[in-house]
Amino acid sequence: MPPTGTVPRAPQIEPDDLEPADSMLDDEIDLYRNRVTGSYVGAAGRGEIATVYADGADFTGTKFDPIDLSDVRIERSDLAGARWEGASARRVEISDSRLVGFRLIATFVEDVLISGCRWDAGGLYLRRGKGSVVFRDCTFSGTTLRGDLSGVVFDGCDLNGAEFSADAARKCDLRTSRMMGARGLTTLRGAIITADQALSIADLLAVELGFTLG
Repeated sequence: MPPTGTVPRAPQIEPDDLEPADSMLDDEIDLYRNRVTGSYVGAAGRGEIATVYADGADFTGTKFDPIDLSDVRIERSDLAGARWEGASARRVEISDSRLVGFRLIATFVEDVLISGCRWDAGGLYLRRGKGSVVFRDCTFSGTTLRGDLSGVVFDGCDLNGAEFSADAARKCDLRTSRMMGARGLTTLRGAIITADQALSIADLLAVELGFTLG
């Protein structure tokens, strides 16, 4: 059975209209209609990233707060140890990238697709979502997933070692993902799983509920 929800709307980007970005970012971030390929290690600031295609960019250790992302595609890039707070994300795709230690605190997300990424030892907090939000073929070992996960789709993800602390999770679709080894499963009330998954996590749920297994 396929995951619920529609496919996220893709970023509206015309590659021929993009200009190379400057190699430096100041504390007032303003990337608009840019192609980004360089290194921005440790950059910090606040601002906007709009109509941007990043390929092979290095955002390691960046600290953006707040940051407004719209029509952004990030591929084969490094966001390890980055911390993006107060984020608003509309029509954003991140694929085949390294997100180890990445912490994203999002006040609003709409039409977001994150695929093929290693998002281990990090953190995600979603305050409010709209449209389709999909994580596909990602790993989340040691990552805390918090906030409103209602309607979020985890498609083919490995959630072993993930820790959920959801405020809401109605119709969060987990049916194609591996849930063994995840924690905080009792916070996912209203999520969608298969009968086989229910059996596989029964012991974990019993322990979280305080039962003693004899």
